[in-house]
Amino acid sequence: MSESKQNNSASLFIVCRRMRGFLVGTAVIVMLLWILEEGSGAMVSNIPKEIKGWAVDREVQIYDRKTIFQYIDGGAELYLAYSFHKAHVYTYRKEGSPDIVMNIYDMGTPEDAFGVFASERAGDDVGIGQGSEYEAGLLRFYKGRYFISIMALDETPQTKPAILALATAVAEDIQSTGDRPGLLLSLPRKGLIERSIRYFYNHTLLNHYYYVADENILLLGSHTRAVLAQYSLNQGKPYVLLVRYPSIEEARKALKSFLQAYMQDAVEGMVQTEKGRWTAAVLNESILAIVFDAPTRAGALSLLKEVCPRPGGEQ
Repeated sequence: MSESKQNNSASLFIVCRRMRGFLVGTAVIVMLLWILEEGSGAMVSNIPKEIKGWAVDREVQIYDRKTIFQYIDGGAELYLAYSFHKAHVYTYRKEGSPDIVMNIYDMGTPEDAFGVFASERAGDDVGIGQGSEYEAGLLRFYKGRYFISIMALDETPQTKPAILALATAVAEDIQSTGDRPGLLLSLPRKGLIERSIRYFYNHTLLNHYYYVADENILLLGSHTRAVLAQYSLNQGKPYVLLVRYPSIEEARKALKSFLQAYMQDAVEGMVQTEKGRWTAAVLNESILAIVFDAPTRAGALSLLKEVCPRPGGEQ
């Protein structure tokens, strides 16, 4: 334990000794010391030291919200757009074989871990954690509040079994799980392309997935939750965007902002674009639902009618 932690622990012990009841004081000491240790320890308790001949390097790299740019140049914005806390980077080495690098990201919540995982979907599901995919030497999965990526610097016939074994061991060690964002349950089901689902907070990510406007006309931010998905319908592949606001009043304000900036010629919340496609928007309690690129007016209406907010204000 570091000198600062020793000093903090000593101070906590003195405070607790002055509390009434020895058992109460002891319990508080144990709890506070656990909190002190938790901040610096590994996010997964039993990191494999060896996997199919690859041995983990003793030096573990640790990054937080201030230093993540040092590790991910040009890609850190994705993690910072969520409640990212810390990343631990482990390197596995085997003589004559490419290194395998494992990144464990503490995303703060299971919903945010899902958001990062869902930000790009390309590989095959390999049944690890609560969602996973593997492609070209890269395995990505999430479980609980953790998002994990494991990559071989050069894919060989031996690296894939090692990566799968390492991922399986780490996933099994993560005891906690969590539900996917509740807002996903409000998405229409018919024609939904599951791998297209994206979950996010801010308009920068929205524009990355589907460009709407330079300005934040939907008033997105840390107080909102949004999900975007694409659908396969006759004659087209429209998008459905759902945004949950903290209150009906804020949802109404966002709808007004969107209509004024994006749908000035709308009639009853619907407008046909120059490309002949339909955009439609409607409020359902505190959820703003928008359909983009619908092939027909009827298709846009059909998608909007299926949007149903969940009871209890789930996030």
